[in-house]
Amino acid sequence: MFTFVISARNEEDNVATIVRQACAAAEPGDRVLVVDSASSDATAQRAMAAGAEVLRGPRGKGAAMAMAIADSTSPWLCFLDADLVSSDVNVPAMLRHAAVSGTADHILGDYEYADVSTILSSTFTIYEPLVAEFFPEVGVLGANSLTGYRAIRRRYLGEALPTHFGVESHLNISIAVAGGTAAVCQLGVIASRFRYKPDMCREIAGSLLDLAVAHDRLHPADRPSWNSWVDGGAAAIAGVTATAGRSAALARLFAAVRRPMPPRASRIGLSTSPEPAPA
Repeated sequence: MFTFVISARNEEDNVATIVRQACAAAEPGDRVLVVDSASSDATAQRAMAAGAEVLRGPRGKGAAMAMAIADSTSPWLCFLDADLVSSDVNVPAMLRHAAVSGTADHILGDYEYADVSTILSSTFTIYEPLVAEFFPEVGVLGANSLTGYRAIRRRYLGEALPTHFGVESHLNISIAVAGGTAAVCQLGVIASRFRYKPDMCREIAGSLLDLAVAHDRLHPADRPSWNSWVDGGAAAIAGVTATAGRSAALARLFAAVRRPMPPRASRIGLSTSPEPAPA
């Protein structure tokens, strides 16, 4: 059985699209659950009209996902973004099929953006360098490794999640460290509503560095130097977003990717052996 989980905040114009896809993908015993993350619009009403169960939840993507996990008992949870406008395929159906037909514990939906000018700046400027430094066992999880479309076995969802947009980086790392296996599912081209979130890159980095400290990959005393490194990337990302003619801003962004990291002495115990899977 699957629980399709859609965390939604102020998505009244789009939420019905992914709800209808999930309802079409659902099989007997599955649930389609929208967590309305403190919306101030008609998101909840539109989701219910499209066929979903709705929970009134807290603000924050990770907090909404955690509420859905606590409310469900299915062996698999399939997390979906609420801002889907259109897609080549039924996204939840593809993820469900990939999960039940394979052996992986974590299915990540990779896709191309309908807007060809989309830049995954937080992914390659912040997330990928930090993962390579502290958690190389995570490996390559597609071009869109922070995807909001993913299916996960429940047994890998036992620990507390960050309440914010750092939740995807947390899941990638915590599942890999626990010994979970991952597979990438190609979803074709997806159009979605873009909304700039200025704190996202810091939330992604914060979740990752929290895990590095927790798993003895980073000494707490060295955390400020890594925070400063993140600040440099965040400034470059903000420059790209704020600039209409983006050539110079993009040059600064790529330069930020190449900037030196703090000394490797910051890593105090790098082990690529998976830790025991949660019960």
